[in-house]
Amino acid sequence: MKRSLIAILALITLSASLGTASADQKSDYKLALDQYRSALANWNLVNKTEQADFISALNNWNTLKSTTEQARKDIAAKFKSDAESIMARTKLAVDLAIKAKDKKAANLVGKTELDLAISLRNSALDAIAKLGPRPIKPTPAPAPTPPVKPTLPTKIK
Repeated sequence: MKRSLIAILALITLSASLGTASADQKSDYKLALDQYRSALANWNLVNKTEQADFISALNNWNTLKSTTEQARKDIAAKFKSDAESIMARTKLAVDLAIKAKDKKAANLVGKTELDLAISLRNSALDAIAKLGPRPIKPTPAPAPTPPVKPTLPTKIK
């Protein structure tokens, strides 16, 4: 009888310890699961924020790029019209000049005007804002790993 009583007490304490261990594992898992969910929510928020910042930076970069390209086109168009005007005036002055000395002077004036137009064009191009590198798409950080489910204790038969 003593042996059976000791065996029953041993089984009761063993099952009680397994039950509390199981309860501890469950509460630890629930805590870890809550922490995982919080980390996952933060991870999602950070990724969405980085993506929104990237889109904003890319839109700003594209706007600056198109503005820069348009400014360059405008400067090129103005220079082209100025150069054509200078060349037309120079040709007319050379055609109207009778002496070679006067023709040479008209060509020199035309060349000086063209050099001035080139320097104005170059300074206008230098004044345009420099386009930096294209923004780089952010790579998301690795997602948090979910907690491991506790294993259920095996039943004693």
